[in-house]
Amino acid sequence: MRHPQGLNFAITLDRDLPEPLQEQLAAQLRAAIRHGRLAAGARLPSTRTLAAVLGTSRGVALTAYQRLLAEGYVNGRHGSGTYVARPAAGPPVREPERSTETVIDLRADLPSTQGFPPAEWRAAWRRAGERAALLGEPPAAGLPALRAAIGAYLSGTRGLVLDGHDVIVTAGAAGALALAVRARGGPDPVIALEDPAPPWLRGELARLGTVLPLPADGSGARPDLIPRSCDIVVVLPERGVPYGTRMPLDRRRALAAWARDSGGLVLEPAFDGRFGAAPDPLPSVLALGDPWCTAMTGSFRDLLTPALRLSFAVLPRRPAGELERDLSTGTGAGVTGVTGVSMAGAGPAGAGWERAAVTCQLALTELLASGRVARRAEQLSLLYGAKRALVRQALGAYPGTRLLGTHSGASAALLLPSSVPAESVVRLLRARRVHVAELAAFHHPGRPPRNGIAFSFGHLDGVTLRRAVHTIARTLDDHRLARRTAA
Repeated sequence: MRHPQGLNFAITLDRDLPEPLQEQLAAQLRAAIRHGRLAAGARLPSTRTLAAVLGTSRGVALTAYQRLLAEGYVNGRHGSGTYVARPAAGPPVREPERSTETVIDLRADLPSTQGFPPAEWRAAWRRAGERAALLGEPPAAGLPALRAAIGAYLSGTRGLVLDGHDVIVTAGAAGALALAVRARGGPDPVIALEDPAPPWLRGELARLGTVLPLPADGSGARPDLIPRSCDIVVVLPERGVPYGTRMPLDRRRALAAWARDSGGLVLEPAFDGRFGAAPDPLPSVLALGDPWCTAMTGSFRDLLTPALRLSFAVLPRRPAGELERDLSTGTGAGVTGVTGVSMAGAGPAGAGWERAAVTCQLALTELLASGRVARRAEQLSLLYGAKRALVRQALGAYPGTRLLGTHSGASAALLLPSSVPAESVVRLLRARRVHVAELAAFHHPGRPPRNGIAFSFGHLDGVTLRRAVHTIARTLDDHRLARRTAA
């Protein structure tokens, strides 16, 4: 906790939180402006000074300032610095009563624990523990049986035939992304990420290269707008977050063609939590494109538990083999694991690379081979379908709004009319102990955000979800949005 030069309040940045440091910094500066601790016209510290005092990179401070600039909280004066802007007047909305009920956090995208198979889970881990003592340290790229089981699962659920790819197992999502970026080769790659996108994904990619926004519309990322300087394109074709968009076949083919013609890489972070009635299966870019130019990362956190520290990367076979050798010998310069430690000069195998625990790998291998993971996906599809219907019923009938993303997955976005600022809705919901995110958090800094809120609900039981959506509905009512009723 520190008082940066020029500020009269403390700023606390916590690297253990899921929110990127730049988002934490922007949120605290935004709150200080809202509550008058930073007055209109006040000069903020330079990004270099702020970064030095907080012990972060200058990019963290710069990104936070860009976010506030895009939201209208600050103004930049050429050659002078950054200053607090004069706040715009909001609509006359009644302040809510303070609630003493338990906080409902809809910002974290967590899976449901309903119907979780504890007996099979415990049995798989017990048997894995007994076998782990005999195996010792797993291979750097993961147990061969697990890699084969993941490949079989992707074949059954996504129709992927991985003839030109290999699966590498890592201890976390950050490590899988780092491997995929490293497979492209070259220092400091330029990465185009579809915009909007999950803040955590943007934060992780920003540690690996220079991230540029790739605009998306109602059909997903726009291949015709890929920056010319781009080395890697990161897209979410099956379920774009936060709008739930699904990329049509022609755009998937256009992405594959871009990769083939440019020599770049198309990377798909595969969310295993689509869970919903989707149209007929579309071929993945991984299946459409040249194996040398396509990659995928994923995990089983949505199907099982976020506590499962295991992810995977599906990489082109030749760089995958090279990376596997580098991981085994600790010579993979530039590859960063979930600990953020570069493997450059790591010495013995594993010194700078965090492998997934062998017990975890053995347990997941058994759960995949037994079909338990696939059955869990079917179970969650039914559970989430009922929850999505509840959300649509409660929030789908307000004039001037659009409810998006409720046909698959367990998250949604609500676009609001310009007369109802998302900031006001978020603030009033927080006072009522329901936490949602502004859509601005999902956009690249400097990109104009849409006016709306985003929320996830898969982790809530039915009673808590009803309370949450009814609170959101009541807050919309307070902003003078009358629900449509049947004639």
